[in-house]
Amino acid sequence: MRIQREETVDIGRGRPRGQRRSMAETTKLLYLVKVSRKYGVETNEFLSCFKDAWAHNKSSCKDILIQCRQKTDDEGVFLVTRGEKIIAQIILSKEFLDNMPHIEVTDYPSITSSAAKKAAKVGPVDIEIKDIDLDVKWVNLKAKVIEKTAPKGVYSRYGNPLSVSIATISDDTGTIKLPLWNAQINSIRVGDRVRIENGRVRSFRGELQVSVGTKGKLEVIEN
Repeated sequence: MRIQREETVDIGRGRPRGQRRSMAETTKLLYLVKVSRKYGVETNEFLSCFKDAWAHNKSSCKDILIQCRQKTDDEGVFLVTRGEKIIAQIILSKEFLDNMPHIEVTDYPSITSSAAKKAAKVGPVDIEIKDIDLDVKWVNLKAKVIEKTAPKGVYSRYGNPLSVSIATISDDTGTIKLPLWNAQINSIRVGDRVRIENGRVRSFRGELQVSVGTKGKLEVIEN
């Protein structure tokens, strides 16, 4: 009788030397890292919340709720939501949960997105919205303006009066917020297709945004 060995890969400091994670566990870890970065949550804090949810049935990280819906002695089923939106449902083993808080994800290049690696080498990267996360600091992208809030007055940290409107832009892969400041507000309208060059990726109140500062460029390419 032939026994097929499960493929394994070395993935973190959390385990003692010589122990390895299965490829299935590695895939889940990489997926959770991607989720944390997409929603602007510190990765190790996000991972630790799963162990907390195992112990107390639910845990939260910023505006993301993690619930342990079912569990046995060996594994649990976790539901990850943000408001009414279901982000993920994933099965994690108890052993994996015990090691999650000790994983130093920044030490492993394999966890860094390919887009982030490219950005580190060449600066702003041409990208689709679905691939934007906090590892990609500067982006070039094309998208359509689907929503735009009414301007409101705010003050800068230096006390200067400013006007701001928040646009929502979309391509075929997703949506993201685009803050518009002062003269930018009237430069685009809902329905316009725009091109952003050298846009800065930030997280504001747990939500990813692309902003266009003095070093960036925002232009309408189709009305």
